[in-house]
Amino acid sequence: MLRNIFILIAVSLLNSANSFTQTKSTSEPGKKKNLNTGFYGKRFMLQLGGGIHHNTLLKITSSAEKNLRNTAYYSRYKDQIKPDQFNYSLYGNLGVVLKERFALSLDFNYYMGNTFLTNIGRKETYDQMGNYFYTPGYDSRVKYTTLRIMPRIEIGSKGSNMPVGLVNVLGLGIELSKLKSGTYKSISAYDSYSYYTDSTQISNQQLKFEDEFAFNLTLMYGLEYRLAISKNIAWNFGGYVHINIPIQELISDGIGFYDFYGNPNYNDEYRLQLSRYRAQNLFSVRTGLVIML
Repeated sequence: MLRNIFILIAVSLLNSANSFTQTKSTSEPGKKKNLNTGFYGKRFMLQLGGGIHHNTLLKITSSAEKNLRNTAYYSRYKDQIKPDQFNYSLYGNLGVVLKERFALSLDFNYYMGNTFLTNIGRKETYDQMGNYFYTPGYDSRVKYTTLRIMPRIEIGSKGSNMPVGLVNVLGLGIELSKLKSGTYKSISAYDSYSYYTDSTQISNQQLKFEDEFAFNLTLMYGLEYRLAISKNIAWNFGGYVHINIPIQELISDGIGFYDFYGNPNYNDEYRLQLSRYRAQNLFSVRTGLVIML
């Protein structure tokens, strides 16, 4: 598989070099070059592809993840789930070349990932006599989705002819993340101070989350290299660093909120956990096709 990828990259590089040569040869002698047109006069671009990222700091900074790995039941729980630490994405991008080395684009990224949440579904209530009742929840790795919408500035490197070549990308956008309700392998959470053992119960549980979003503000810098395959199609490789600022962290008081009957509702806390989890996403890569129009 890797050998085929390297062969494809090599062929693409040769095609790219040939395409650049043809571009220069089409300029008429003595005629001023038009800086407002892109590669072969293509000014508009549509990008489609997929990506992947790993939450690099997750195993170091997340207390929930560290506590999970340190428990006696972790290996047994891991054998019953798919402990995939990678998140995957699909993306689409619409852009316009304004100058030879300058373009604007609007990027849409749809992430599919998973995160570990603790004590899901716990309940705290008081009866008419003021007696306190506590119902423990479950610990579980659950799925989530994220939609990121990001306007971007694209600046081509020296010698490039947008939209192909090496491109610097600056972006500022917003992420909308949502936990997915479903049936998950879950760990019985007896109370906040329990010490789990190998006899801890792991079972299928139907976990339900409110259909509301957690929000993150995203700052991004990336490098994309677009290899021309033909006059109309290029192959894009991109690597990105990003800072996802949890907006939920700024607006939450950290103690959840209460329903109509005065009982605490912890969905706000789960969204806050998800928002913090997304903040640990620092680096990603993606690849796809660029259609030039």
